[in-house]
Amino acid sequence: MFELLKTFVVVYETRNFSVAAKHMFKTQPTISVQIQKLETELGFKLFERKGKQLILPTKQAEFLYPKVVDSLNSLSSVFAQAKNAKNFKTDCVLACSNTTGVHLLPTIMGQLIEQFPLIAFEIKIMNSQEVIDAVETNKAHIGLIEKAIVSPLIQKDYVYKDELVLAGNSDSDFWILRENDSGMYYINETYLYSNHLNPQIIKTNNNEAILALLEDNIGKSIISKLALTDTLNWQELAPEFRYRDLFIIQNVQSPYPETAAVYDVIKDLLIQLSEEATE
Repeated sequence: MFELLKTFVVVYETRNFSVAAKHMFKTQPTISVQIQKLETELGFKLFERKGKQLILPTKQAEFLYPKVVDSLNSLSSVFAQAKNAKNFKTDCVLACSNTTGVHLLPTIMGQLIEQFPLIAFEIKIMNSQEVIDAVETNKAHIGLIEKAIVSPLIQKDYVYKDELVLAGNSDSDFWILRENDSGMYYINETYLYSNHLNPQIIKTNNNEAILALLEDNIGKSIISKLALTDTLNWQELAPEFRYRDLFIIQNVQSPYPETAAVYDVIKDLLIQLSEEATE
């Protein structure tokens, strides 16, 4: 029908089968057959012959012409959009813990966008357990977390060695902790237990809030060295607490080969970044 309507428009505008045939690079009999076929499908005549060459549109043809032109233009635009692969990007949700999402992922995002132009990225910041849950339930395609896990549904790979520091007021009686499911909560709790410390606790589920409190000289906390500001007091930790491994994860049953390729590239880029940071 699309081709028949295009023929109708050209015949209407030229009022001549032979001229229409030249415009469409077809034979005159082919044009005649296409108009006859369209008239049969519509159930009414579109043109009346006047002499050997001239044809005139019927009232029905005059009614249809502007509407068919608009419809063909609209369809041509739709087909062009459908042909352009950029209009049909594959979604890729990146679920990240705070450190990985704020301090590491932005450093490689430009390379990801350049390398995967047909991927639509979405970044979600969560604590480590929420990232794991999102990947296990396929609500996120790739996760970046701050703690080791064992799950039959999860593929896990090391990507970055993160240096930790004790930041804030070293004389304070207060210790600032993330929520229980956070990877950083586990690190701080392990440090307090190992050193037989029992400070007063302030909890928050937001790293920006922790940094703001530390900047205001309220409490102390173990944080990633990546999060340090120029004005924040800090000190190195003992070797057994100084580093932690960061991991990339994906669902082993994930049906998305496009995002699996993204996984491998993120892993390689972050490993390279880690090696450069420790040189």
